[in-house]
Amino acid sequence: MEMKKKIAAIIAILMTFSLTGCYLTLTEPEEVVTDFFEGLKTKNEDALILYTKNEDINMLLHSKGNEEALDNMYESLFRNFSYRILSTKKNEEETAATMEVELANADFSKVLKSYQKEAYNYMERNLYSGDMSKQALNKKCLEIFAAQVEKTAKKAENAEPGSKNAPQTQTITINLTKNDNYSWDMELTEEMMEIILGGLIIPL
Repeated sequence: MEMKKKIAAIIAILMTFSLTGCYLTLTEPEEVVTDFFEGLKTKNEDALILYTKNEDINMLLHSKGNEEALDNMYESLFRNFSYRILSTKKNEEETAATMEVELANADFSKVLKSYQKEAYNYMERNLYSGDMSKQALNKKCLEIFAAQVEKTAKKAENAEPGSKNAPQTQTITINLTKNDNYSWDMELTEEMMEIILGGLIIPL
């Protein structure tokens, strides 16, 4: 009789979890960070939706304009991007975690200067052409910027390891806090995104 009561209690608990959709599948900090970086590499909006309050993420996902140029820029930005999780530490209560992650990407810090030079030359050549509507100019400027990003990405892709144009490696610290959904919230800072994007400054 006692055994039947125990079995009935277990069945009731399982039914409760099933009805509420709660399966107690615990997510580790490494999974959250991996999902984020893989989402960046593949432009997976489902993986990045939690981070759209970040200006860079929002820009990468929702920029409007020449779709071909935007797709080309995104692919170039993450062509040389890589990451490696070095360590994970949780506090005693397992409510917070700190991770050390090694990131590498091309150095895009000089793209803005190159873009400004090319855009100025274009406008100077076409100032009196009669084909300088705001829409046409915006389209061309986006194409010029995307081309400079791609040029830098190609240099990094073909560079010898350790050379001037090779992807630059940096180690960052990522902070996470446990939430009520058996998962972790990752803190995404401006400094992190600057390193992820290789120092790219996007013209407004």
